[in-house]
Amino acid sequence: MRPTRPSRPLLIAAVLVAGASLLTACQDSDSVEPAGATAASPSPGGTLGPGTVSYLAPGKYAINVSGTGQRFSVSDRTEVYGAGDICGEHTPEATDRCTLDELKAAGNGAVPAIVVVEKGVATRATEVFTPRTSPPDVGHSTE
Repeated sequence: MRPTRPSRPLLIAAVLVAGASLLTACQDSDSVEPAGATAASPSPGGTLGPGTVSYLAPGKYAINVSGTGQRFSVSDRTEVYGAGDICGEHTPEATDRCTLDELKAAGNGAVPAIVVVEKGVATRATEVFTPRTSPPDVGHSTE
């Protein structure tokens, strides 16, 4: 009697199904978490923060509030206001209008902010003023 072997087409089909499963499992670009945050979940809406905003991917950010991360997106309608770290003068008022590029640059290092979100998209991100221990050395030469 001859030993039974799985047919070659069945083996190929199993390999293709396993490969497809791996590819679809790796497509979730929102799975990147900011440093120090626990699993960031999508934010349906509301006011988030104060917390630390971090850049995740193009158009995607997370805010870490007391160790809990919430993801949100930005759009060309998102208003961003700085208090010196995102943009503008270092003042407690946070009235300087900033660009999304400035938010991205500041978010790479994480910036304290309050974010207003509607349906997962930020309508406003306002930097929370943090006092500096020493003034920045801007435009001064030590020579």
